[in-house]
Amino acid sequence: MSFEEFRTSLTSADLRAGLGVQLTDLEAQQVADDPAAAQSWYAYWLSTQPTSPPPPAGPAFDAPPPAYDAPPPAFGAPPPAYDAPQPAYTAAPGYPAQGDVSVGPPAYPGYAPVPDGRPGKKKRVGLWVTLSILGALLVIAAIVVIFAFATARHWTKTDVPEQPETFRSEEYETGRVDVTMDDVNPCSVNQDWTDCTNLMVATYTAACVDVELTETAALLCTEYSSAIDEMKAQDGEGYYVATLGSYGSLHQTPEIDTRQVSNDDYEPAVTHEAVCYLGFIGECE
Repeated sequence: MSFEEFRTSLTSADLRAGLGVQLTDLEAQQVADDPAAAQSWYAYWLSTQPTSPPPPAGPAFDAPPPAYDAPPPAFGAPPPAYDAPQPAYTAAPGYPAQGDVSVGPPAYPGYAPVPDGRPGKKKRVGLWVTLSILGALLVIAAIVVIFAFATARHWTKTDVPEQPETFRSEEYETGRVDVTMDDVNPCSVNQDWTDCTNLMVATYTAACVDVELTETAALLCTEYSSAIDEMKAQDGEGYYVATLGSYGSLHQTPEIDTRQVSNDDYEPAVTHEAVCYLGFIGECE
């Protein structure tokens, strides 16, 4: 492989790996851009081959040259001072060294092995993915909560049913009176007519006067009063009772009726306001 082909291959990761040159993309580009550095790496690469072609002009190296760090200082500038000794190289990359020395990657100033991929970048990408997922979950949760409150259904739930009022029947006095007549006439045979009339008047007064009569009692009292008026019209000097008529004595009794009375056992229903979210969270019917 010529020097120009080698220099061109440095910029391709696949070709660079095939040559056994362990440089990062940035380092390889810097070496390719610097002819002196590229010439040093080309000489080093030729020294690692089983059969080396005639080397090109320039110094040969037994170890890989250092990675390109910076262009050489301008003319007249003092050379850089180095406090640390430069590392020695014992073997080329990819080939075992003589003796028992362990094979390892070439070490030179500015070189650091680069693992496959970009771990730091991968970690940052993974972190951003995780944060994005968490953010999306939080947004979805917020939307669900807002929707649940916006569509919540409020309703009245009955804890204890209403206890209806019950009633009982009871008898009571209406305030009116009922009047009945028995078969015992207040008069007697051979009694003075005026005295008999006065007894019937007293019976009438005790049963029918100054009270509220029922309809039936009012009819009976009216009939009894008419009989008294007739007896007064027939009265005369020396008249007496020869026979007893069909009228008896009057008796007054209070009118009794029935009515429905409350047992005072009404109990209102025990309820509370319930809330149902999304149709299944909370108190739903």
